[in-house]
Amino acid sequence: MAREKSVNEARFLEIREQLSKAEHATKEVPLSSISVDEKSMRKGQILVGGTPITVNSYFFVRLASMLKLSTGLTHELLKNNDDKLAMHLINGLKDYRSSTKGGNVLLIANPNTKEIVDICEPSKYRKLSNETVFDLTSRILNDHSNMIIESVDVDHRGRASINLLNNDEVGFANAGADEFFKFGFSIVQTSRDTYVEMYNQRLVCTNGLRASLGQGAIGGNRDIQFQETFKLQGHSAEDVKIFLNHIEQMKKANFVPTSFEATLMSAVNTKASLVEVQDALITAQRMVREPDENMKKAYLDTLDRKWFPGHADAMARIVKKGIDPTKLSEKQKSFIKSNMSVWDVVNSMTFLGSNNTGIPLDSKESLKATAGSLFGKGTKSGYDLQFAEFASL
Repeated sequence: MAREKSVNEARFLEIREQLSKAEHATKEVPLSSISVDEKSMRKGQILVGGTPITVNSYFFVRLASMLKLSTGLTHELLKNNDDKLAMHLINGLKDYRSSTKGGNVLLIANPNTKEIVDICEPSKYRKLSNETVFDLTSRILNDHSNMIIESVDVDHRGRASINLLNNDEVGFANAGADEFFKFGFSIVQTSRDTYVEMYNQRLVCTNGLRASLGQGAIGGNRDIQFQETFKLQGHSAEDVKIFLNHIEQMKKANFVPTSFEATLMSAVNTKASLVEVQDALITAQRMVREPDENMKKAYLDTLDRKWFPGHADAMARIVKKGIDPTKLSEKQKSFIKSNMSVWDVVNSMTFLGSNNTGIPLDSKESLKATAGSLFGKGTKSGYDLQFAEFASL
């Protein structure tokens, strides 16, 4: 049996105090007062009423999204440093929206870095205060004695996730003798939202996984319907009541989604494609925080060799066939089989996100969510090679 991993009361109170002091700051301003110049993207600044304000690297994507500027085009502009074109597009769209809709927007700042990290319409800001979320968590723990806090994850952007588990274990013998889990949910705090999302822990290695498998019945009970990612819709007492009722509905079936076992079996029995392994590897490598370049390279190599061996194996096979892997498209790589199952890739990410491996990783919480996105892919479009047998039809 895996070691018990949970947050004790003293640690819970310590984290509560830290996050209560690190609440995002908000300021409502007229959209018309915001503008950018040719140096904005390079400097990481916007102008509010003519005054330069520091923003983080994610802000321009958020701003562009709010102005209905294509995400793909935005990333291309940022990548190519097309500052002048970006300035004209953003200012033009902002002026158009201001003249047709008018109104204010909400600027959201990280209290530690003092940077603006997000922007949204005031009506779309549906985040409870960190203090209120901890009050809700305490209430849930008091009402449900079988629940524990497995972990609390916080990343450098102030995004927080309180991961709660039901102590009852659930086994899936068809997927393997050691496939036992505890199921629960995460209360997630982003810069603008509070929401709950399915959370589980694989007991053999205490890996935490955050996942959304879509909308459907819990535990096979078609009378209990839910959305596995459920956002708070407002700040009123009624909104909070609906939020808590949603959690109560999930608890009636021990938080086990009816699609979990089928998805688990597919993940165990399907080989991960090269692109699925590569995306996971790159995600983990981008999180390495190490100033010494030699040490950083050693950590990146360790991730490649130890945690995602399917990547190097597939690349070696491609080269052996006389093909340059750097010239393959994402679509082509999605047809190439690795020596890892999808479940192996998911577990590598969740282990790195849940345990101390000696590799200095930032945003471990998001590794669990990224792993959950890959896992949940089995209930949506399907894994790249999940239906490979149909290729010969």
